[in-house]
Amino acid sequence: MSGTPRRAFIVRWIAAVTVGETAGFAVAATVAVGVTVAGMALPTWVAYAIVVAGGAAEGAILGVAQQWAAGRAQVGPAWVAATSGGAALAWAIGMLPSTLGVDLRTPVGIGAAVVGGAVLLGSIPTAQWMALRRRGTVRWIPITMGAWAVAILWTAAPSPIIDEHTPVPLIVVAYLVAGLLMAVTIAGLTAPTAASLFVADPAPREDFGPARATRGTLRSHPERT
Repeated sequence: MSGTPRRAFIVRWIAAVTVGETAGFAVAATVAVGVTVAGMALPTWVAYAIVVAGGAAEGAILGVAQQWAAGRAQVGPAWVAATSGGAALAWAIGMLPSTLGVDLRTPVGIGAAVVGGAVLLGSIPTAQWMALRRRGTVRWIPITMGAWAVAILWTAAPSPIIDEHTPVPLIVVAYLVAGLLMAVTIAGLTAPTAASLFVADPAPREDFGPARATRGTLRSHPERT
């Protein structure tokens, strides 16, 4: 694979995914904070549905950014739809324990958290892989799951400084910063694999013209001494 196209792609992918995921997470986080502030004014499942819709918007924005980075010839609208649906599923799973009041400290809760966490991490990459419909691309799933497992840890970073007395603007800023760090992490960790999937290998170099004919002449007429 040619170094220059690969490097250019990686730079473009990191920039686009960082911007896209930061913007997308900003939308989702703002929606979630708004629902939290509304509190009891919203029925439980209405609030749940609104947050999941915010997650779908995050996925759509990320999908568009990745589509631009990869090129429309590589991934089409199905990639954007898959990313949006995968993100909606991830938010739906992530919000479910608190919505149902599940105690994650019990054996059942721990088991549900493990299974739910695996599905959550696999939701976006699996949906994207299905949208690709190409052989030899299944590695995108475990690599991207691992990247999300690392990146999503940033969303827990604001927790120690946030409580019920924290001003809403500070909460929003804290999660926006966490979202930016998450976006940079997911962009950087997925870039090499994305390059291997979406950057075409250069055609084998062949010899043409006089140079090829000259070498053939030299081989057929060895030098006399």
